[in-house]
Amino acid sequence: MAYYEILVSLLETEPPVWRRVRLPEDASLPLVHSILQMVMGWDNGHMHEFIASDRKRYGAVDDGSVDEDVLDERQYSISAMLGEPGDRCLYVYDFGDDWEHEILLESVSEISPEELPIWCLEGEGACPPEDCGGIPGYAGLLDSLRDRADPEHEDAVELLGEDFDAEAFDPAFFNDQIRSMFANNAEKLVPEDVTEGMSVLTGIRDFLASEGMPESVMSVMSLDGFFSALAIHPETVSAAEWLPMVWDVSGAGSEPEFFSKKELEEGLGLLFTYYNSVVRQFTDEPEAFEPLYEDLEFESGEERLMAVQDWASGFMLGVMIDDGVWERTFRDQEGNRLLTPFAIISGMLDDVGDIEGEQLAEIKNELPDELALCVLELQEFWEPWRQEYLARRSGGPESAG
Repeated sequence: MAYYEILVSLLETEPPVWRRVRLPEDASLPLVHSILQMVMGWDNGHMHEFIASDRKRYGAVDDGSVDEDVLDERQYSISAMLGEPGDRCLYVYDFGDDWEHEILLESVSEISPEELPIWCLEGEGACPPEDCGGIPGYAGLLDSLRDRADPEHEDAVELLGEDFDAEAFDPAFFNDQIRSMFANNAEKLVPEDVTEGMSVLTGIRDFLASEGMPESVMSVMSLDGFFSALAIHPETVSAAEWLPMVWDVSGAGSEPEFFSKKELEEGLGLLFTYYNSVVRQFTDEPEAFEPLYEDLEFESGEERLMAVQDWASGFMLGVMIDDGVWERTFRDQEGNRLLTPFAIISGMLDDVGDIEGEQLAEIKNELPDELALCVLELQEFWEPWRQEYLARRSGGPESAG
């Protein structure tokens, strides 16, 4: 695999703010977004989009968040915009403050086995604070910070801190996060398939089990089922929609209490990385898909069945995240047939017609081996709906009516 060395420059800032970053040439755009948020120092609290040199736009496609001509970034990698050294594109963050980042592909090369595929090589300039009014607002903040007589000086100090250094940047903070995610395994964040994605599961498990999480947070097994459903979902589900369900499967709205920005960034980085790996599995090699429980060993059949139930519950949460899709699928004869195994395994459907308890228990024991095929059949069933959705988003002829 080849690796890109890119120069990311926040345009029109003074002093300059830039980062030189290495990443895989096939890094998906959601992963690139996460990397840019982390290495620049943003809080990931606003919308974003990528703009290629041919003016094609890529973003997180969901109703109400972006224009209809924005392409679904989940379906593309950075190589869709950058192919040869010298190619450029834009990354725009926060459509109010409009922070424009120019991404320049400087070189394409191989790396040694000792090197991590994602790395910040160098950089300069501190990241501006969120919601400060864009370039003009940031410039005004710096002027007020320097001038103690300025009537806005105290506000600038409160926002930036007395010792804020606009020229300072240390890549070690970002690289320490990357190193911890890889945990000495240079394949961890290369999102080629779900097997590689699994290598971040230990970090995700620890993150979801951390002290600040609600009791109703998802388990890793549920998360794998949840992400599997979102990956094949006929409509794009944004992170703003699915993240609250990760924190609280009950839907009551409980949220985690993070001890630090670093903990939040590391945890979200792991979640987005694994989500990306699951999406790529269904995009690139759906026939090789297996639920997480198939890759684990269990001490007993009962323990395995509990894990399968947990996985199926997460999958059903992903299916039901959109009421319209859920109702349309459930009411369709074929869709209902495809959902029934997940509903039975998850415990959502204990009353199955005339099936007796012993027979239902036997069915539950047999279904886990068939769920992977059921997922792929559901993906195929939903494909026409996906095309309808994409046509609506692009304003194509199928969107009429």
